[in-house]
Amino acid sequence: MTVDEASPGHIPELIGIERARLLETVGTMSQADWQRQTPCPEWNVLELCCHLVGVDLSSLSWHRDHYLGTPAPGGLSEAGFIEWIDDLQMEWVQAARRLSPPVVIDLLTWSGPQLVAMFENQDPNALSADVSWAGPDPLPGWLDQIRELSEYWIHRQQLLQALGRPSDPRPDLVAPILDGLRWAYPFRLGEIQGQTGDTVVIAISGSYEVTWRLVATEAGWEFRSEPGERMVATLSMTTDQAWRLLTNNLAADEKARLGTTGDPRILGVVLRTRAIIGSPQ
Repeated sequence: MTVDEASPGHIPELIGIERARLLETVGTMSQADWQRQTPCPEWNVLELCCHLVGVDLSSLSWHRDHYLGTPAPGGLSEAGFIEWIDDLQMEWVQAARRLSPPVVIDLLTWSGPQLVAMFENQDPNALSADVSWAGPDPLPGWLDQIRELSEYWIHRQQLLQALGRPSDPRPDLVAPILDGLRWAYPFRLGEIQGQTGDTVVIAISGSYEVTWRLVATEAGWEFRSEPGERMVATLSMTTDQAWRLLTNNLAADEKARLGTTGDPRILGVVLRTRAIIGSPQ
């Protein structure tokens, strides 16, 4: 699998848009809202926002200042790495519980422009990104930027859910996010050796409508504009179902509503594919 397409938009600008929408959301919350439980089982609204502060500070330290204070232990399996990073995030949030909502808002307000400036200075096409859910090899920097954007956007959807507000499906952000998250599919489909020309079609409808065609080649599964000789599996879902499925945010009853046809083995991989560091749920 090669991620050789152009970046789906100017990602630093989109990160700025997402931060403005996050600050708009938290700026309208009551004191009681900060204590509401989020879809993240361990975190209420304040704790989830503290996590976002930690993501900001870690990104600036690593990408801008080239400082990695907590390197992962060597030799970890994928499951071991997931456990390690979950523990690291919980450690930060537990310490950050001392921060008040106004302090958290101030920190998010300060760090947003810092992130945008940092990503503006990166070469989006340089093979410098480590995105584990898209493959083991270095990938273009824009995919890492999409990964960062998607984390902020997804957590804002979780905040909206906690507040009892509708999700934000505006295509200016959800379209490039899904165009980035889709790169988990060819990597995970590599578990199955398809015959050349086998085709998997994933159709998305809603605020962002798109059809992805994954075709088996001698080099692996690749996105193609046209299908190959044989259709072996199809998956149809809405925009909302798509981002939720790819990020472990889709409820079991919603999974049952997804439209699927074809080879159960291939469908099993497609339905288990996640564009996050985490085990499928």
